[in-house]
Amino acid sequence: MLRAFTPKEIDDEWREMVEADPMSIIALPSEAAFRKRLERSGRLQDGWLDLAIDLDGACVGRIQTFVPSEGALPSGVFEVGIGVRAHARGRGHGREALALLTDWLFEHADAVRVQAPTDPENAAMRTVFDRVGWELVETYTEFDRTWVMYAVTRERWESRTRGGGTTSPGSGEGPPRRAP
Repeated sequence: MLRAFTPKEIDDEWREMVEADPMSIIALPSEAAFRKRLERSGRLQDGWLDLAIDLDGACVGRIQTFVPSEGALPSGVFEVGIGVRAHARGRGHGREALALLTDWLFEHADAVRVQAPTDPENAAMRTVFDRVGWELVETYTEFDRTWVMYAVTRERWESRTRGGGTTSPGSGEGPPRRAP
């Protein structure tokens, strides 16, 4: 399930950010800005949406939409980032979270494309993108690093979901959740 963060989880997320593998972040944000952003978690605002990845009431990671450093994306395009705690990796939680958020963005946020960069050496994340039905669309250099961009369009996602690939996460009234 995906949901908003609790105040204690915001503290935990900041610690995770400070200790993050350099492969997963470009630069450490200011603590105040990070906390302010997570305090409004669960609400899409100006292209930003932060959600806890919940497993039986415990936060095991974070998934977000964000506005890249170079500025606003075209209307209907969302960029996604995800981090799953080490103890919860390899169990499908990242894949499920990505599918839920992708579904919600297409159904309730007028997305036409959802995309995400990752380090080309991040085999686990690349596997998640492949399994959820995203495609490798670009390799590029930014911040003196090579990145790969994965993406899925509304048309591709809808053709996949019509074929039984994923389910709807809910009513659209709040953050996406696992379908019943």
